[in-house]
Amino acid sequence: MSATEADAKKPKALLEDVLRVEGEDGHPHLLVSCCDECGARAFPARERCARCCGQRQSLLEAPGEGTLYTYTVVRELGKQREGFVAYALGQVDLADDVRVMGIILGNPESVEIGMRLRTGLLPQGKDEEGSPLVGYGFVPVAD
Repeated sequence: MSATEADAKKPKALLEDVLRVEGEDGHPHLLVSCCDECGARAFPARERCARCCGQRQSLLEAPGEGTLYTYTVVRELGKQREGFVAYALGQVDLADDVRVMGIILGNPESVEIGMRLRTGLLPQGKDEEGSPLVGYGFVPVAD
């Protein structure tokens, strides 16, 4: 396999202004805006600051880990209508007062408020070249 073929099979972010698949530390990170005037951070990134209405924003990688603030378990009928599929959907507090909603990957029955989570990748299909597209989710951090 050539280098070009290998690159074509690397996961790509479904929304490139939301997720960096490989951050500076090699792990996935969400992208937040940081107001150049007051320092407020927001996810998803904004063009104008919600705190001071500043128009100059920088795009930064959010910390890769956070703490689960709250969650719910969603149960929906599976694609084949052969039973219910359950997953946890939670709000995760990252550093800098940024709270993000996302799916918590893994067993929804093992989710607990206050648990440590890290940003993970959630498969979302493939692009025209066959490269995997990914969104974000959260993965429990092993103690």
